[in-house]
Amino acid sequence: MFLSALFVSSQVNTDRVMTIGKNALYFEDYVLAIQYFNQVIGAKPYLADPYYFRAMSKFMLDDFKGAEEDANLCIERNPYYTSAYQLRGAARQNQEKYELAATDYQRSLEFFPEDRLTLVNMAIVNVELEHYDVAEKFFEVLLRRFPDYVPGYLTRGQMHLERKDTLKALADYDKAIEIDPYTAQSFSA
Repeated sequence: MFLSALFVSSQVNTDRVMTIGKNALYFEDYVLAIQYFNQVIGAKPYLADPYYFRAMSKFMLDDFKGAEEDANLCIERNPYYTSAYQLRGAARQNQEKYELAATDYQRSLEFFPEDRLTLVNMAIVNVELEHYDVAEKFFEVLLRRFPDYVPGYLTRGQMHLERKDTLKALADYDKAIEIDPYTAQSFSA
């Protein structure tokens, strides 16, 4: 009886520590968040969530290698953790591992094909790889599904500028301003 009470107490404390870690992450105290997630990992290393949130904290601290490693550990524990693929892709993208990032984004899109941010990131990775035709296809899918998504037009406009096609870039920037004339980034692009 005493052992079962001890187990229940441990369960509540681990959940509480996880919640405190998420709160620290929310309030942008990333180092503190990592410390809390480390405690949960120490108590229950088989859980995927603490690895994911620790990866997120490391990503926010620009520790992209650490974020990639923790996202790997999360995916090992739960291969259906879509956000972990997105996060690992972003960490790899920031390390200029574009092929690997594209693989992660593709895996994420298999689970959630409507994710705007993943579609944009997939297009950006293909621009970095100079696969402009592939990037254009991702932009087409994105903007067909989300015709009022300003970041999609701004990012595609940036790609057109990189390709020295100012007319297409201006058309995308004009569309972004038409959709949201109050967004400063539409005017600064």
